[in-house]
Amino acid sequence: MEDKFNPFSELSQIFVDNQRVFSQKCKDLSLRASNFADKLSKLKNQIEEDPFSANLNLCLSIEEEASLILAVAKEVEFQREKILNTLE
Repeated sequence: MEDKFNPFSELSQIFVDNQRVFSQKCKDLSLRASNFADKLSKLKNQIEEDPFSANLNLCLSIEEEASLILAVAKEVEFQREKILNTLE
């Protein structure tokens, strides 16, 4: 017996898949942003307490981390648009 194509079932699966990916990307973005904020906060506190002993090596990867956050944010935006477009 052959399964018949059900467009409602297909749309539902697409929406669930998009929602799952969107949720994963949001968690990833949140975690990256939180870690980045923690690192900057730590650096800020060290500079305010004693700028001569502050670990300025914390700054070494800031550009890379910011770029990764931006890339994940773009992925979140893409997934969000994908979900909204399925509703139209």
